[in-house]
Amino acid sequence: MKKKIAAFANGWSDEFLLTALKGIKRCAEEYDYDIYFFVEYTSYGRLDDNMQGEFNILNLADLSDYEGVLLMGNTLTNAGELDILRERILKKGIPAVCLEYQVEGIDCICTENYSGMYELAKHLIEDHGAKRIAYVSGIRDNAENMERKRALEDALKEHGLSLSEDDVVYGEWSYYTIQQRIPEWMKDHALPDVFVCANDVMALGAITALANMGYTMPDDVLVTGFDNINSTKIFMPSLTTIDRGWTEVGYEGMKHLLDLIDGGEKRGTTFRPSRMIPRESCGCEVSEETRKIQMASVNKVYNVPIERTLFDWHLTGLDDSMTGRLTMEDIHDGLQKFFKESPTNYEGDTFCICLDDSFVQSIFHDTEPRCLGYGEQMHVLYAERGGKSMPYQKIKTSYIFPVFSDPSEKGNIYYIAPMHSQSANLGYVVFKNRPEVLETFFLYSWIRHLHTGLMRCRENIIMENMNKRLHEMSIVDELSGLYNRKGYVTKGIPLLEEIKEKGSKALMMVVDINKMKMINDRYGHLQGDLAIRLVAKAIRESLPENWYGIRYGGDEFVIIGENVFVDDGSILKRQIISTVEAEAKALMIPFPLSVSVGSVLMDPKANVGLDEYFQIADAAMYDMKKKVHEEKKE
Repeated sequence: MKKKIAAFANGWSDEFLLTALKGIKRCAEEYDYDIYFFVEYTSYGRLDDNMQGEFNILNLADLSDYEGVLLMGNTLTNAGELDILRERILKKGIPAVCLEYQVEGIDCICTENYSGMYELAKHLIEDHGAKRIAYVSGIRDNAENMERKRALEDALKEHGLSLSEDDVVYGEWSYYTIQQRIPEWMKDHALPDVFVCANDVMALGAITALANMGYTMPDDVLVTGFDNINSTKIFMPSLTTIDRGWTEVGYEGMKHLLDLIDGGEKRGTTFRPSRMIPRESCGCEVSEETRKIQMASVNKVYNVPIERTLFDWHLTGLDDSMTGRLTMEDIHDGLQKFFKESPTNYEGDTFCICLDDSFVQSIFHDTEPRCLGYGEQMHVLYAERGGKSMPYQKIKTSYIFPVFSDPSEKGNIYYIAPMHSQSANLGYVVFKNRPEVLETFFLYSWIRHLHTGLMRCRENIIMENMNKRLHEMSIVDELSGLYNRKGYVTKGIPLLEEIKEKGSKALMMVVDINKMKMINDRYGHLQGDLAIRLVAKAIRESLPENWYGIRYGGDEFVIIGENVFVDDGSILKRQIISTVEAEAKALMIPFPLSVSVGSVLMDPKANVGLDEYFQIADAAMYDMKKKVHEEKKE
């Protein structure tokens, strides 16, 4: 069994994850560890049902199954994820390392925020003459945010300047939030010399908002960021920012975790220096390399809408592949056909869609799926290994993935994300060695379409089963539990026609309760109902497989099926009669209970109608009844 590391991250920070994963992957390959990378998409300040559904992925990983834990700490602060994971790690005593966030009791590898921001602030003041600086803040009490703000304030103070609280704009790390906040803030404030943003995402949002207001950068105002994400190079103007060396952070964090697993000593928090990258948004020239990257990105403008359209078509196809499917195997077949015929391959060649057992049970038993945790078994609704489809199957939840690593493969990374509808747990998805699924929130959009399709399938199957139950109720006699007269038409007659088409002989029997009028008159209709139920029970217990019992009316019953006996049905006749007598004796009912039975063998070659056969069986039953009455008189 391969050695395994559990890693946890929030997927919204995709550029950080993709950059850090390069270093993590390189280290995992060098030391031959597999990484199970659990990704969720909670948002800051939201604790609604949808967020709880995302949050549940933390419950999938049993830390006892892993040699160590790697935390992408700066991404796990939206909904208290880091606190929960910290408590579990310390309780288990499992080796752990946290990246880019300090956590008490766990070793951390962090980029030192202060030096890069201080260098940037000094550059803006001394080289560009900035005097009034507005700070675009991340989450107010976030440790990284506060450290960056402190560095800015110290640099301003050293130059005889200060940062007014009135010049702080709170963007909560969000591109979209800051696009709203900047115009609102500008209504009551004069344009500053610089907007210093606590991360690149907000800086890009600020540039967009300011451009929409008619300002140009850097002519009217300077804007800077922090993180050096890929978009900063290709944006126009290219963004002045601070590089954090995330690939190196990822490698060092993984390497230190492996050292701890091997018995190495804990060393607390290790800081790596950050450095300023001056570019156009602060008025500096860009390198020739950056200029080439910008020009190459311009040529991609044409491709982006096409790629977006292709992805939308792919998602639409994913939806359509599940439409109208009424069994799990049928859904599997629809997905198989879709992935086989899709002209695009976003998922890679090895991935799976796993459904929690409670969700599957909720489909066919009309119950509610679980919200917290995962069951012991998962239904692998669809999986591919090396581009080849695998059959529908069940696995232990602890396996996570139905495909084990080949011993020759080194440093596999499995990307695992929750699948849910609000707080209801549907299951999860896994992609092997496919970091591309984290790009531009592909994974989030893909899963949303998948779970919407599955919930629609669930509703359709529940409705279909409900209609079937309603139909069954309409053709079943309430008192006896056997089919009624309508059931004879919709079930019995088609069965007889099917037997005839096969060229086999069918058997029809008519059963009638003896002295039923006397039972009702002398003992009451409740006892009469009991007599009907007891006879119906005897018929059900005596019927061969694939035979039908029908309450034809009153105290008369019809039995039909393919003749499986060596005679004309005498065996079944005796079985019914003796079972009725045994039931009556066991219950010590206050009235005599017996039945008369007539039968007829139905020849497929004979030109005889069903009504005529019924009359023959009915006449045979009355012959027996007549004999029973005569015997009673004697």
